[in-house]
Amino acid sequence: MLLVCQTLLLLFAIAEQLDLKVISSPDGTTHPAPCSLICAGATSGTGWKDSGVTNRAYYRIHYSACGFRSTPVVTVLGKTSDIGRTAAEVVTMNDVDPTDVYVYTRAGVTAAYANMMGWKVHWTAIGYTC
Repeated sequence: MLLVCQTLLLLFAIAEQLDLKVISSPDGTTHPAPCSLICAGATSGTGWKDSGVTNRAYYRIHYSACGFRSTPVVTVLGKTSDIGRTAAEVVTMNDVDPTDVYVYTRAGVTAAYANMMGWKVHWTAIGYTC
């Protein structure tokens, strides 16, 4: 967690000195450069829920506090202490919009298992605030 905090602080320090330019966005909108924002975070490792229909667990990452006006570019990385699993096996994302994204486990993983193993999601969203 300390490494994540240090990385975020470094990103914010760089952002203060450099212009952030979003080349393309999911919905095709463009805005002036001063409106660009990087927003990031990490989940706690609990809070996974069973999706039921897709036979896999999901986590809703809510980032409305970032204040995006349109759908941002979002990246996610799964982090697990589950031996034998890689981050790519842990999560995929779907349903991205200006306020949240739904992150899913691979098929066959229950919410109880993901919560027990402490599966976390580190996320970064880059978009426009005006």
